[in-house]
Amino acid sequence: MGLQILVVGLAGSGKSTVGRALAIKLGIAYIDGDRLHPQANLDKMAKGTPLSDENRDVWVENIIGALEHGNVIIGASLLKRSYREQINKRIQRVHFVQLDAPAEVLLQRLSDPTGNLFRKPLLNSQLRIADPLGPHEPGQKYDGTLPVDVLVSKIVTDIRAE
Repeated sequence: MGLQILVVGLAGSGKSTVGRALAIKLGIAYIDGDRLHPQANLDKMAKGTPLSDENRDVWVENIIGALEHGNVIIGASLLKRSYREQINKRIQRVHFVQLDAPAEVLLQRLSDPTGNLFRKPLLNSQLRIADPLGPHEPGQKYDGTLPVDVLVSKIVTDIRAE
């Protein structure tokens, strides 16, 4: 059975940074979930337009397809519980790592001009739709303000304990 990890959270929470570091630590592939969006979604987001549930359907299917290939870590917002439940129904051993940080920290991180696809205009829409990881969902919530090496160590310890 493969190791399928989804690092989830709001824009600026550290999904890519933590996901890449976790992939290096575990010696498995990392995929940026934004690369799994169809071009129409990327165009919409580039204009600062929030995506609808219909826009995300193909994206969620693409994430499921990537997870089905075995050992992989994917960094993706997956803010709504319904998206995570859809994935969990099809990928039985998925583990969610939800990164949480205060809105002011997210805004500060998003003001860094280094190529985030999601920028400040979309953060407010994300804050409105975000569902916290529920107790029935496989995974754990982590403080996204911790240093990356500390977060990665905690996540690896938790995953190995399961």
